[in-house]
Amino acid sequence: TRRRLPGSFGRIFYNMAARARLRRRRPERKCKAMRSEHLIGTSIPRFTYDTPLAPGNDFYALCQGSEPLAMIFLPAFGHPIAREYIARYLKSLGQLKGVRLACVVRTDPHVIAGAIPEEQMPFSLICDGQGVLYNFMGVEQAGILQSWSFAAQRIFKNARAQGFSYDKNAPQMLPLTLVIGPEGKILFAHYGRSLTDLPEDCGTIRSICEEVRRVSQAAGKKSDPARSDETLTLPDLAQALGRSPEEEESDAMSSLFF
Repeated sequence: TRRRLPGSFGRIFYNMAARARLRRRRPERKCKAMRSEHLIGTSIPRFTYDTPLAPGNDFYALCQGSEPLAMIFLPAFGHPIAREYIARYLKSLGQLKGVRLACVVRTDPHVIAGAIPEEQMPFSLICDGQGVLYNFMGVEQAGILQSWSFAAQRIFKNARAQGFSYDKNAPQMLPLTLVIGPEGKILFAHYGRSLTDLPEDCGTIRSICEEVRRVSQAAGKKSDPARSDETLTLPDLAQALGRSPEEEESDAMSSLFF
């Protein structure tokens, strides 16, 4: 039987092909970062990234292979939402068959290097402390009330019981879920509407990737947009957007949780 997907994910696949046709008719919105209206079929530029255990990894090497790559953008590593969902993915990793996973956290790698033994991190953890990828992909922040959900309330309640405190006036990083093919091609994008509007476990991630693959095969092969073979670092990517990491405003999440 087909797995029923929870929340917003449960509604996004039924008319995916029809909505893809509508996207091609709509004019693109003017914004600095890419958005879901014109994201599908484009490619993320080649760049290098750091993990807590290894610097200078090639993003296109991560994308290689026949298995799709699911990328989940989370807030800072110390944020209760990030901790909760990383723990869920680790617990349900056996359901992640035929799919690869990478979580992106807005934390410098040296901050969490000692907290993650190599044998306990079976999927990639991309560290983007400067928020370059977040800015490039248009990941949004929202107030605590605008980003709230009952699931988030339970997570924060458990975190408070363990001694965690937070500023209700601080902006909250909303999640982003991507499915990536070879050479950084974006096959699917979902911008979360709340703090917990993201895949709940590896079984959900697998279901999303299987549905994306089915729809892509039904739609047939399309020509890829032009892309460069140049490999960028994350600071290079920031400069390509016309802004450097030093010009970014201080991250409210980092000041809250570290």
